[in-house]
Amino acid sequence: MFSLIKSVNKIAVLAMFLPFSSSFASDDACNENEVGYVATFEVKPGGEIALEAALSDLAEAVNRLEPGVVLYAPFKGADGQYYMMERYQDEAARKVHASSDEVRALFGPLMNTLVGPPDV
Repeated sequence: MFSLIKSVNKIAVLAMFLPFSSSFASDDACNENEVGYVATFEVKPGGEIALEAALSDLAEAVNRLEPGVVLYAPFKGADGQYYMMERYQDEAARKVHASSDEVRALFGPLMNTLVGPPDV
């Protein structure tokens, strides 16, 4: 999954958060209840491969386990910075994400690769 996302243009990915963008199909359009976030990760030197694996595992689990998730996709920017693009049906779905035991269990391996907590 990660290898597919890392080749996407930042502008194209960010357009997924814009309800007024004409760059995607109408069934992908946002509604007024949706919320979106971008998490930024600062990886420890030499931790890139482990971070990519952890982000891929996390994204797979979130997309499989959380029905309120519209988009949960890792992205590696041209500057080498890592991001997680997050879009939820509503704030309640975001809260489910934040409290999911299955998902929180995946944060251990992820956190071991980072300089500090993600900036959301």
